[in-house]
Amino acid sequence: MKVRNFLLGLALLFSCIAIAQEKGDFTGFVGATYPLTDGSDIGINVGVEYMFADNISAAPSFSYYFSPSGTTVTTINVDGRYYLGGSDSLRYFGLAGVGFSTVKVDLFGVSVSASETGVNAGGGLLYAMSEKMELIAQVKYGSAGTGAVEPMIGMSFKF
Repeated sequence: MKVRNFLLGLALLFSCIAIAQEKGDFTGFVGATYPLTDGSDIGINVGVEYMFADNISAAPSFSYYFSPSGTTVTTINVDGRYYLGGSDSLRYFGLAGVGFSTVKVDLFGVSVSASETGVNAGGGLLYAMSEKMELIAQVKYGSAGTGAVEPMIGMSFKF
């Protein structure tokens, strides 16, 4: 059930990317993430980035954490990125945004869920591996849910 919901969310996210593209305006990214708190689970983060100006973008994303059976943990983030500088091969950015975290536990046929909204702050970098593909690394603090520093490493794809 969790895998089916995850795949549906992933398909919806990438279908949104395919609908509204202009060359150079959109990128997609996917990466592994791991909150640095006790009892955390590794997760996958998928998102898109839309450049409003040469150095300002919006980067909404969805994180799904591989929790034990019966537990579902997800986070929806809407982050703004400000590119501080760099070169064509290495760019770095600061980020700030909002996160909405949800935890759902199914135990003995009873389902309980909790949600929390918080703020995100951090930074990252993009290293160009080719014209269309970049390595992305970011670290951010999110106050929603457990309130943790959360590093992510992955790939960014230009459309």
